[in-house]
Amino acid sequence: MYAAYIVKRTQIYLDEEQATQLDQRAASGGTTRSELIRRAVDDYLRQPADGDEWRARWKAAVEATAGIAPYLPQGHEYVNALRKADRQRQEELDRRWRR
Repeated sequence: MYAAYIVKRTQIYLDEEQATQLDQRAASGGTTRSELIRRAVDDYLRQPADGDEWRARWKAAVEATAGIAPYLPQGHEYVNALRKADRQRQEELDRRWRR
């Protein structure tokens, strides 16, 4: 993949376990440790540098789903309602079990 490109030699230090696992994955994938490291660096570099894009996607997802279940109680009321429903369900299961 990188044979057509000019590459720059870079030395990194891996602990023994990292090197072993990389070598095993490289062997099973028919590639080299260096290729796996380049792929990992490419994946890392494709991510937004400052997280603004991620935050924008997160905010859009929250806005898209906000109010999706208006019938649910708000705040702590919701949690308390879930707990009450769980207790009632457990009590019903216990009653059925004792029969």
